Amino acid sequence: MADHPNKLAFEEGVSLILHNWTALKLAVEQDWGGVESAEKREWFIDILVDHFGKNGKKLDIDEIEDVLSQVMTDEFNATLEDDSPYLVAKHLFLLYNQCILGNFTELERLREKAKAQNKFNASSCIKQGDDSDDDEEEDEDDNDHQGNNDKDEDMEEVPEEPTVDADGWETVRRK
Repeated sequence: MADHPNKLAFEEGVSLILHNWTALKLAVEQDWGGVESAEKREWFIDILVDHFGKNGKKLDIDEIEDVLSQVMTDEFNATLEDDSPYLVAKHLFLLYNQCILGNFTELERLREKAKAQNKFNASSCIKQGDDSDDDEEEDEDDNDHQGNNDKDEDMEEVPEEPTVDADGWETVRRK
């Protein structure tokens, strides 16, 4: 039996919210949860969807916040001291209440935000790729100029003959 469209919309929304949560994004990128961090994030999404499915309207924001904080601590070794678990919980609660009523405006907003970020990330990658080539060429040019300056300075400085006094001691001078 196929899932209800409202549930599917909620699942997609939870995924978009968690993929955009900075703390979780960092935890996955930096493998704070081990090499399976990305899989843990997907498991985390499933846990939240199931938790909302079982408890529904009986849930409150504080309970969701506790779940978010606990999973981040247990699975990603991250103790969050900011308000992000509360803000994410509040966002999930809003999304859930809209989805059960068949209102997908928040989901649409999340989709648009994700599209805009993907376009930004793609253009940043392309631009950075172009910039890095230019930087490498500039670095090579700088190194060439620096290398030539060093050679010129070395050639201009002719080492002086050591000065030896009557007792046979050599006088050492700074360059």
